[in-house]
Amino acid sequence: MKKFYEGLIFRWDNGKAYHLEMDEKDIAQYIITSGSPSRIDILGELLDNAEIYTPRRGLKWTKGEYKGINILGFTSGMGVGSMGITLTEIMALSLKTNKKIHIIRVGTSGALQEYIPPKSIIIPTAVVRDESVSNKLIYKEYPSDMDPVIFLSLIDAAVEKGYKIGKNLFLGKTHSKDDLYFYEGYHNSPIGQIHQNKFNAFKKMGVLATEMEASLLPIYRDYFNNLSIEKGYKTKFYVGGIFTTLKSPMKMNELEDIEKNLIKLTLDGIVNIEMFWMGKKSLDHILRKI
Repeated sequence: MKKFYEGLIFRWDNGKAYHLEMDEKDIAQYIITSGSPSRIDILGELLDNAEIYTPRRGLKWTKGEYKGINILGFTSGMGVGSMGITLTEIMALSLKTNKKIHIIRVGTSGALQEYIPPKSIIIPTAVVRDESVSNKLIYKEYPSDMDPVIFLSLIDAAVEKGYKIGKNLFLGKTHSKDDLYFYEGYHNSPIGQIHQNKFNAFKKMGVLATEMEASLLPIYRDYFNNLSIEKGYKTKFYVGGIFTTLKSPMKMNELEDIEKNLIKLTLDGIVNIEMFWMGKKSLDHILRKI
């Protein structure tokens, strides 16, 4: 069968990726991704020498520095369908860098456990792949786990800011889905009982919260890490996530403050990762806490 197109991703005639409209020189070793373009604006405000770019599809991205560390932030769009496209472009552009590439999803989520209060921080160890996009890359039996160096560094940043594990900071498995209003909102669906049973099962297994993009990160990481080896590159991808829990109805100005705090925590976590790789910081103390 004839290929639909050549190569990993679509590109413009100037070499830029088709959807994000960036190229290899825009890639940083530390990358933050978020579904909401507003979080990219917030990130831009927190970075030094930041520039904001808005491609024709509205997938906003920014790059700048935080405490001397180069940071790239991009809008993945809503849901795993859009995330699959943007994440592939980012990873394809990163392949030839021969560097450690860290990608962290910053987002909102809905708590599945009643003991988790709104505005809590969730840092996932692994993700339930309850969506169809990652199944296009590998069978559903394949696990989706986050990288310890990012997981521990984010916990360290949150604890430093006064968050308490088990009170307003929770660690464990999260859930990714590909629909919101008729799946999580199973009361709206004609087949909602099936959905409700599924959510109840995840709840009984201790899954903490549900969101819509994170499950792709480990799956794409593994694919591109192996591709890097096959092509003789030295690029290595690491992935992680950090979420806040929301409950409807929400106040818009309150959400903005929550998102800003979440992004600050992520940036401090990135500093921890950098210090760890440089041999200037140990993460052993966090292992003892969890």
